[in-house]
Amino acid sequence: MIDLPFDIMLLDGYAEPATFRIERAGKEYLDQVLDMQERIMNSLSDPDVYAPFTEEETVDQLWNDYCYVAFAENGDIAGFSVLIPNDREDQSNNYGHYFDYDEEHLSRTASMDFTMVAPEYRGYGLQRVFNKIRHGEAVRLGATEAITSISPSNPYSYNNFYVLQYEVVDRRKLYGGKDRYLLRKEFKK
Repeated sequence: MIDLPFDIMLLDGYAEPATFRIERAGKEYLDQVLDMQERIMNSLSDPDVYAPFTEEETVDQLWNDYCYVAFAENGDIAGFSVLIPNDREDQSNNYGHYFDYDEEHLSRTASMDFTMVAPEYRGYGLQRVFNKIRHGEAVRLGATEAITSISPSNPYSYNNFYVLQYEVVDRRKLYGGKDRYLLRKEFKK
């Protein structure tokens, strides 16, 4: 597992470099995360692509889940990502519930909850970096599989999981009726 925090230089689609600092996020980032979520929601042409979280849900994530934040060189928050770990005491948010997993199976299933990237920092591959960090953390915690949900209208997120060999295993309405793929990956030992 990679040590956090760390700095990483990424290139956008025009080979323009930018350096980001990736670190674990705690409750001190609540206001910045909520502000970025609002900016993201305001920038979307299709709001069903993203299911926003309430302040209460975000506090719960920052306290109980593995949360990661990326900062741009100028100090702007560029991205935020959440892993619901398989070892969380309260497994009510575990995506394994969508498949009626029993408690023992839930304890081996990590949920790649979500990633959001600020509009001005899209195209650098931050979601892919977050996915790899979360993937590694899930394996370190003893997960044998991970599940995520993605809007069928969001090819960027889909491709970022496809390259990690996640497979679509279901399609259903979630988050108040939003169309979603459920993707799963079993970890090889």
